[in-house]
Amino acid sequence: MEGPTRASTMILADVPNCPQLHKLTRTDAGTTEAITDTLSVRSALIPDLQCPVPAGFFLLTGTLISAIFSVLSTGQCQADIEIAVFIGWLLDLLLNFYFRRSDVVVLCFSIANPNSLHHVKTMWYLEIKHFCPRTPVILVGCQLDLRYADLEAVNRARRPLSRPIKPGDILPPESGREVAKELGFPYYETSVFDQFGIKDIFDNAIRAALITRRHLQFWKSHLRKVQKPLLQAPFLPPKAPPPLIKIPECPTKNRDGPKQLLENPLCADVMFIIQEHIHLFAHRIYLSTSSSKFFDLFHMDFSDESQCLVVTERHGRDQLMRTLSLDTEEDITVLPNLSPCSLRASKSDGTLKMMSFSGMHRRTKLSLASWSKAFQSIHKENGINPITGAPALMTVVKMDHSIHHGPFSAVLRFLYTGELDEKEKDLMKIAQIAEILEVFDLRMMVENIMNNEGFMNQEITKAFHVRKANRIKECLAKNNFTDVVFRLDDGTINAHKPLLISSCDWMAALFGGSFMESANDEVSFPNTSRVCMQAVLEYLYTNQLSPMADLDPMELIALANRLCLPRLIALTEQYAVSELVKASKDGQEIDGEVLIYLELAQFHNANQLAAWCLHHICTHYNRICANYRKEIKSKSAENQEYFEKHRWPPVWYLKEEDHYQRVKKEREKEDVVLNKHHSRWRWCFWSTSPAVA
Repeated sequence: MEGPTRASTMILADVPNCPQLHKLTRTDAGTTEAITDTLSVRSALIPDLQCPVPAGFFLLTGTLISAIFSVLSTGQCQADIEIAVFIGWLLDLLLNFYFRRSDVVVLCFSIANPNSLHHVKTMWYLEIKHFCPRTPVILVGCQLDLRYADLEAVNRARRPLSRPIKPGDILPPESGREVAKELGFPYYETSVFDQFGIKDIFDNAIRAALITRRHLQFWKSHLRKVQKPLLQAPFLPPKAPPPLIKIPECPTKNRDGPKQLLENPLCADVMFIIQEHIHLFAHRIYLSTSSSKFFDLFHMDFSDESQCLVVTERHGRDQLMRTLSLDTEEDITVLPNLSPCSLRASKSDGTLKMMSFSGMHRRTKLSLASWSKAFQSIHKENGINPITGAPALMTVVKMDHSIHHGPFSAVLRFLYTGELDEKEKDLMKIAQIAEILEVFDLRMMVENIMNNEGFMNQEITKAFHVRKANRIKECLAKNNFTDVVFRLDDGTINAHKPLLISSCDWMAALFGGSFMESANDEVSFPNTSRVCMQAVLEYLYTNQLSPMADLDPMELIALANRLCLPRLIALTEQYAVSELVKASKDGQEIDGEVLIYLELAQFHNANQLAAWCLHHICTHYNRICANYRKEIKSKSAENQEYFEKHRWPPVWYLKEEDHYQRVKKEREKEDVVLNKHHSRWRWCFWSTSPAVA
């Protein structure tokens, strides 16, 4: 019984300016076939693909060497691989030695360098035929992965002085196949990056050498079973992953908007009087959603008709006017003249006293001294906005004399932003005001700062914003403290100017500029549905998207683009993609909807959704073309060019697959004919002729 075959493969690498010959490595490797004859595969010829010159420079990368070793690590055929590095002037001396000892020559070129393929015909083919005219040659196209790779990324990763790879440099498969057919070589392609074709090259190189050996040693029967070099199935590049929808960070307008609004109180509807002469302006919606005490205060009905509701006794549940709180849950009996609310009574049991004024400026004024130590009185009057100078109806709240401007301003900043500066002075006074106003989060933050535990205030701020967002949504649903009405195609919706101004530059320009809408209580929004505007308002109030079941993503994207809200566009893109993916998984057909979304998304600056639509169309191009041929042809020239460039499977693969199947059928027919011929030759001596019989 014959032992395992030893195949000695010598891989040569010629590096310029190298002073001496180096033997880099020698290892044993194998193939997957059990071959029972002695084979010596001496050289794999790898030209220098970067700077080919007539003197003949070789280039072999370490990645290719390691890949060859990993591929040839199994099987029963042993191969000795020797890698030699030598200077250019030794090439003429060594070519004769190595070529004459070679059983097969593997001639490689780069599909990203047309010159290397040109040198195959003009230089290396002549050298091989001169030194070893009867040695089989295999032509190999390397770097197959560059056909579908991002060449810009590849060029960025290369060395600075390297020649960039251009799209026109990439050779199609038929170029290498035509050269191989012209020279009479079998043709293969390989990619170390994808680990494709390396094993095919060495397996078929051994087959080519054994077939040549079979002509010289025809008496060895086991060589008759060796197949000629097999066909290589084309490489199907992997699908490109779908693009991810990236959500940008929250814009600084949303973070700093409340603080800027407090400093420049556009559309202010509350005026605090401190120390009889200091006026601070604020907004009911911000104060009410941040403090239950202010929510109770601004929900009081102190119109002329409600004078009969005010009592002066401090005891008796039915005779007291209890205020309502946002963060409580007990059930109470709501008085008929109070604003309806489903929340329980707060802890305040003080009695409200009413004072009436007569004359031209007749108004109703509630005395709050017995209800809270922080307030003295509250009334409404026509005032002037400090920023625009426009007349506006103000809720005037007179503060107690014990309240000072500095600490109260810090409390207002907390109610707007949820933050407290650790460098604030008069922390004790701030804590006292927070206690009186029942702002317990602020009191806790002051306590943390005084105990050198200010780092814990971040969690308090997060919880504050969560509660505030829920209260704002509740106010939007119940139309509390609204000051503007949006007239839409299918109805109206109430909103709050302060919240809109602090979270959207477009709204700030609309209500704070010289537009006539700034003085109106009703604004028209054509071509907008109520559901779409509801989603926009909830985003502006809470910085989150809460889509409803009947929301049209493209309508919302169009409105967000009009309002210059890129983050809302990204959130809507994410929602639209998730809905499309969900529908596809449920077995629904989404190709037509994707085609509709594509150009609408491009028109409304939804670039991430457009990129996802392009990816879906390209990865399902054949199916979509078959079902929506007219729609595909109606797309813009840029989109059609993108389809042709990025379609999957690519055109070159489809051509290679057709060629592979056609050649495969031809070989099968040849094998059938050859087997019939061998069968007749084998049994010709056993058949009896009629004459002999």
